[in-house]
Amino acid sequence: MKLMKIIKKITFILFLIVSFTYIFIIISPKIFKNFYPFGIKTAIVLTGSMEPTLNIKDFVIIKKSDNIKVGDIVSYKDDTVKMEVLHRIINIDGDEITTKGDANNTEDKPIDKSQITGVYIGKIKYLGEIISFITRPLVFSIIITLVVIVMFIPIKK
Repeated sequence: MKLMKIIKKITFILFLIVSFTYIFIIISPKIFKNFYPFGIKTAIVLTGSMEPTLNIKDFVIIKKSDNIKVGDIVSYKDDTVKMEVLHRIINIDGDEITTKGDANNTEDKPIDKSQITGVYIGKIKYLGEIISFITRPLVFSIIITLVVIVMFIPIKK
């Protein structure tokens, strides 16, 4: 009986963590394009253009900042691909910024400083992989179903 209560509590806490992760990391940035609570934004790396510094599915932390310099890894809005890109600054000429992925052979088309949305401050290896797995619709549905089942199992006194 006590074990069942512990299992319910653990399941409920896992449910809250998964729900929070799903809402905060996956849904919020899609709804609020420049969602930076506390000046911080998170993302999951989708390509290998920054390898070996950043690998596919690394969970990255980006801080909103106007203080940028050559060598910084920045995220910026790329209107040609309609998404944010995370590349290293290789040249600054006034308001014109040139970036390049560490694994790319050519530099990117220059962007305006106003397109920069933040500066990379760190990563959490493997967290992106876990989040990608948990937030798959089928996996998320199974987790929710298991939580509901466990929450409604009667506890015998």
